[in-house]
Amino acid sequence: MADANSPWEQIQQGVNETERLIGQKQYNMAMIKSRQTLEVMVKCLAEKALILDGSDLQEMIDQLYETKWISKTTMEHYHRIRILGNKAVHEGYANASDANQAYHILSQEVYAFSNDYNPRRRRTASTSSNRTSGRSSARSTSSRSRTGSSTARRRKKKSPAEDILRILIPIICVVLLILIIRALLPSGDTKETQPQTTAPSESVTMESTPANADALAPDDATQESPQPQAAVYRTTATLNVRTEPSTSASILVQLPPDTEVNVTGTYDSQWTIINYDGQDAYVATAYLTQ
Repeated sequence: MADANSPWEQIQQGVNETERLIGQKQYNMAMIKSRQTLEVMVKCLAEKALILDGSDLQEMIDQLYETKWISKTTMEHYHRIRILGNKAVHEGYANASDANQAYHILSQEVYAFSNDYNPRRRRTASTSSNRTSGRSSARSTSSRSRTGSSTARRRKKKSPAEDILRILIPIICVVLLILIIRALLPSGDTKETQPQTTAPSESVTMESTPANADALAPDDATQESPQPQAAVYRTTATLNVRTEPSTSASILVQLPPDTEVNVTGTYDSQWTIINYDGQDAYVATAYLTQ
């Protein structure tokens, strides 16, 4: 069980607290909490990169980028959260859009951070890899067994009698089935009912023609390409639905956790396209799950 005071637990609690503060419209405190959570995450990385603890947050972020511990995009995200947090602390800044931006950037970077630095996720990935290797080995063994069995069957010579029986047995079965059906049907009743079954053939043909015509008429329908079906996903947290794939775009609505959304496509690695009220809208990919 993880220590409640471990850096990873502090980071998770910081993300959850930031989300709660935004839900309560405490945007100033949300940006401050985002910066505090970022600082814990940066110090974890700095410790692994052997960066001196005496450096301030800005210097540690720059050194992490210079030593290739983080990418340029991650560096820019870190600085954005840091700047918004500083404005909130020193100027009392409390903007809803910037608070949401800080939260979404923090959530994305924490998700990426957890893939490399959360021990439980690494153990899960290792177990999954072992299971996959075991399944591959089993499939390989089964494939070799089937190949050997198939080779043995090909080597076995077939006699002409077996080929003749293989042909005759289905024919004999069909003949016997016909004889049984004829024996069960009385001949007298068959003769009496023949005029009734053949007489209305013309009217039956006339009635069925419109239905067939309707089924074959719409040539345009057969030429239309099938529309892609939307996949149903669920939100994992309170999620902003935006008009454009940008954190500065207008927010159409905020979806609560565990809300079903219809995903129609992917814009890029960070944004997913959903169907909202019959139009395309954009949400952060990190907060969707099947």
